Amino acid sequence: MIVFEAVHAKFGDALLLRYEQGRQQRLWIIDGGPAGIWKNFLKPRLGQLRGGAETLTVDLAMLSHVDDDHVNGVLQMIGGIAENRPGAATWLDIRRFWHNSFADLVGSEDAVKAGQASLAGLEQGARAAMAGAGTLAVAGGKLRSHRELAVLASIGQGRELRDYLVQLKLEGNSPFDDVLSSTSGHRDIDGAKVTVLGPRAPRLAALRKAWRNAAGSPAAVAGLFRDDLDDSVPNLSSLVLLVEIGKRKILLTGDARGDDIVAGLKDAMPDVELPMKVDILKMPHHGSDRNMTETFLQSFPADHYVISADGTFGNPEDNTLRAIVASRGPGEDYTIHLTNAIGRLQQLLPEISEGHAFKFAVRGAQDLSVAITLP
Repeated sequence: MIVFEAVHAKFGDALLLRYEQGRQQRLWIIDGGPAGIWKNFLKPRLGQLRGGAETLTVDLAMLSHVDDDHVNGVLQMIGGIAENRPGAATWLDIRRFWHNSFADLVGSEDAVKAGQASLAGLEQGARAAMAGAGTLAVAGGKLRSHRELAVLASIGQGRELRDYLVQLKLEGNSPFDDVLSSTSGHRDIDGAKVTVLGPRAPRLAALRKAWRNAAGSPAAVAGLFRDDLDDSVPNLSSLVLLVEIGKRKILLTGDARGDDIVAGLKDAMPDVELPMKVDILKMPHHGSDRNMTETFLQSFPADHYVISADGTFGNPEDNTLRAIVASRGPGEDYTIHLTNAIGRLQQLLPEISEGHAFKFAVRGAQDLSVAITLP
């Protein structure tokens, strides 16, 4: 049995994957959502899974990328354990952790330090702008969208997480033991075959060159975090994993772009023909249509589409839901799962489902997660 859960994470991601290997139960934690999610939803759900046991084994925890709506809860979890804070989930026995740190993305700690003076000032300004819902002025322009500000502000969180992982001896992306990218290949992890589809290695090379060129210039550093650029840090850095458990396939996409995911599969699995039917597709970037392409949806038809969003920033966007339906035949049976009931979708979903066989499921108001069970 396989159970995939999208924990209520507001506008972020906090996912759980449970499956059986022989007689042993396996548990993965993927991302931790924004502020408040760890305390109010993710930790309580893990507590339910723990039951009366002394510990709960987490076979794999991972952070798809450094962005506040993914990293905040992970940092609370890991930092609490590392510092043995009051109320920390020290009952979690985390066996391995996957994460590409910012130093991994830009090439080395020396590369980070080369631009650290500019970055430190921008981080502080980004946090202040987020707190006041304002803008961050830099030489040559401004950052104003939540995503631009949040990713820039999260770089410090990522460095803090890396230090905690070193302390807990969880660094290194074992058993890959390297930066995770579309050239990492696949590994067998506790009965699951995991193939890394992203980030794409050519994109990482381009990012490292851009970072070296930007070091020392606040405007150039800030430009790497612009949400309207095809080569922005958020689009480049998300881990994308194809997880195969028996005959089941689960595609974890973080906030990656649809075209990068398709290209990443061709990098990692050049002999595989598309379309590839998957059992569960975690939709990228909370259902934003900016990450969606027709080719992506046609390449990965799914039995279950999962969207973690609460309407913030317009996610999930109407165009994304319409595109999912348009990519499938009217008689095909599949389900769209939503972590939150969003008012405007109450009219849209019945409208786009007319003449189609698909279903939709929404997390119950009292439930901590929306769950999919694959026998």
